[in-house]
Amino acid sequence: MLPLLHVFLLTSVDPIKKFVSLNTYISQNAKIYCHQYDIDPLMANIVCFNIIEKKSVDFFAYLDTIGVEHTQVGGYFFFRKKPNNE
Repeated sequence: MLPLLHVFLLTSVDPIKKFVSLNTYISQNAKIYCHQYDIDPLMANIVCFNIIEKKSVDFFAYLDTIGVEHTQVGGYFFFRKKPNNE
């Protein structure tokens, strides 16, 4: 009985769906808050939680904590790794 319970728990809680790459996280949130954006393809692709932030402030604050900066030119946003001297 106990092994069946473990199998059920492992199959019902899919940990893979809870995480996405950094590019996917930025893209999912930028579609809502930025509309026009560019993500630097050379930026390290770390693992992030697969969530859509409730507020744009939370989205940009999280990016700041993981070393991603954003700049805005008109209505276009650019996302890239922060320079090391910061």
